[in-house]
Amino acid sequence: MSRDRIEQVALGLIAVFMLPVGLQAAFTPERFFADFPFDRGWILAEGGAYNEHLVRDVGALFIAMVVVTVWALWRRQLRRPVAVAWLVEGTLHVIYHVGHLDNYESVDKVAMIASLAAVPVLAAVALWAGAPRRASAGR
Repeated sequence: MSRDRIEQVALGLIAVFMLPVGLQAAFTPERFFADFPFDRGWILAEGGAYNEHLVRDVGALFIAMVVVTVWALWRRQLRRPVAVAWLVEGTLHVIYHVGHLDNYESVDKVAMIASLAAVPVLAAVALWAGAPRRASAGR
């Protein structure tokens, strides 16, 4: 598989992974807050107060990022900035949750960190694959 294709697949997987998250948060915020993911209640377990405005805004931002990500699949010059944006979002998200795992069962701790790490890992893969190629030293 070419590096161009790897870059596209990595960004495409982020879009596929994040679209349902954004849609649920934007259009069914109370359910997202109480049940996400798959009735596990990870957000509710954090112990914070429900804020419909905040949840809908986060969902809208994820949907907007997915739109730009899909657009970047056809516009090569957008791929690196989009990958950097996902890398920043994903890394900060993982860092927060690594420090706030006390209210979760072991299976949820592992699943949460693994699923959250997927975004920055895929973004890093996209950045690697899309990096400008250097000419070999022997040429």
